[in-house]
Amino acid sequence: MLYRRQRNLSPLLITVAAVLGLALGFLTGRATAPAPTLARLMAPSVEHTRKAAGALEIVPLEYARAQQGSTSSFDAALSAARQAQAELDEATLFRQVNPSGFREAQSALAALVRAVETRRAADVVRMNVTRAQTALQALQPTGAP
Repeated sequence: MLYRRQRNLSPLLITVAAVLGLALGFLTGRATAPAPTLARLMAPSVEHTRKAAGALEIVPLEYARAQQGSTSSFDAALSAARQAQAELDEATLFRQVNPSGFREAQSALAALVRAVETRRAADVVRMNVTRAQTALQALQPTGAP
């Protein structure tokens, strides 16, 4: 015979090669992955508390304008206070890491929202903003920028 009959690769051999390739790829990926650190794990919660603090900076400015009769400024102040609450709610890791500090921040933000909703005096709202900012700052881990 002048020609050879070509042999088909065994399906078992193909399966073993694929499984071996996947296993080696997985092990290589795990070996080169950076080690998880506490800072990396906390980064999303830290970012949410920063956003909450940023929203609080708007509240006294808009509320002062609202005291002069601007309804859109009142809505903006209330929206910013509620946004700060929503951002804190997203900082879920702080519930486990610092539960008492988290509850204090929640309480301070709730008091701020109530003060804005009931149209308390501007100095009362400012005092509640300061309390909330202090509580949010206390949640930040030591050494966070």
